[in-house]
Amino acid sequence: MKIPLDYICLKSGVLCPRCRRLVEEGKVGEHEVEVMKVLIDLEEKDPEFKFLRDAVYVKTYTSNGFHVLVLKIPEDIPPTTLIRLSRVLSDRLNAKVRVVKQTNDMKYMIAQIVAPARVQGVNSLWLPDGTVQHIVRIPRYDARLLPTTIENIEKILKEMFGENIRVKLS
Repeated sequence: MKIPLDYICLKSGVLCPRCRRLVEEGKVGEHEVEVMKVLIDLEEKDPEFKFLRDAVYVKTYTSNGFHVLVLKIPEDIPPTTLIRLSRVLSDRLNAKVRVVKQTNDMKYMIAQIVAPARVQGVNSLWLPDGTVQHIVRIPRYDARLLPTTIENIEKILKEMFGENIRVKLS
């Protein structure tokens, strides 16, 4: 797996000056170091997750104990494998984890995060000041299926896409 930190630093638990600087500057979060450690361990020891060798670690977004892990992975990996990886990471990190495949399609990435709830649509609202606000519509019935609160999802989506995103139950 390609990661921003050195393998040796993660294995030993002692960060070299370059890796420490990445963490101090905020390019890599403190919580991401532990996530990368677990990913490397799974890649080496679990044959089910051998696909991680071809994966690229992008970022982990966190809000109140809910982690969204974004990876660039090969196209032939089925979504069920990502769900199993999410469960294993959740057990190891003692937090709710959702693994998401990075794409250019905003709706598809949001659907991966809120699954098993359905996304009815993503609307773009152009505001008078020139900014864009995206509104993610989810059926009211599916609100109980969301992996975390709507506020946590909105916070993570805003951090991921760098735009104002609201989740609306319809």
